[in-house]
Amino acid sequence: EAANAVTMMKMCDVPVARCELLDGTSVAAFNNYVSRQGSGISGSGESSMPVKPTLFLEFTGHSETSVQEQVDATKAICIDCGGGGSSNEEKNNNQDLYFKIATSESERKALWSARHQLYYASINLRKGATSAFLTDVCVPLSKFADIISSTVQDVQRLNVIGPCFGHAGDGNFHCIMPLLDEDDEEEEYLNRVHEVNDLLIRRTLRVGGTCTGEHGVGYGKMKYLREQYGDGTVEMMKMIKMALDPNNIMNPGKIVSKW
Repeated sequence: EAANAVTMMKMCDVPVARCELLDGTSVAAFNNYVSRQGSGISGSGESSMPVKPTLFLEFTGHSETSVQEQVDATKAICIDCGGGGSSNEEKNNNQDLYFKIATSESERKALWSARHQLYYASINLRKGATSAFLTDVCVPLSKFADIISSTVQDVQRLNVIGPCFGHAGDGNFHCIMPLLDEDDEEEEYLNRVHEVNDLLIRRTLRVGGTCTGEHGVGYGKMKYLREQYGDGTVEMMKMIKMALDPNNIMNPGKIVSKW
């Protein structure tokens, strides 16, 4: 529902300046993280957030009236998609979800803290974890809801820990899967983590998305380039690489294999 709400905002041309989506596991990870620190929600006075898929939105405008119009339109869309209410007692009679609105800089930072601390909160969700495997894809906005929902189901089915969140307005999202130290991690668990990533990328490519939204190709996604771009495009990439770097000394072995 949260992902569908984002699609509707775009279709209705609501000028959202920033739009992030956290799934329920992401919110639970943040709650657990701040409770261990004993800090509340970055000084907001609240101990936790409702463990539900949550949208973080930011609006800008030339006047308070224009911003309020954007907020009102967004509220209506979210209520239609299953959300509702607000933190100042304005709750939807049929839903227990709500909006929180902040205008001051300190309040804004407090609300956004769940998103900004998510990487470390996700690692903290798995006992002994010291790092994480971070997925990164970008899909057409019309397919965003289906892809992120399918990924959440994969994480649950394969029994791995993996909060999902996304830059929803761009169709870009990630799954953070915390890992133990290399010597301690079980190979079978790591295989399941890679399976989540592989399923996500192949599902993304089938709907016309890209295997990398913002974190690059590197070594790990070379094998998906031919499926995404085709043999001709990859061969052209190699030709450009050979022309500019005949000795293969600039970032060797990444994106295109050595010719």
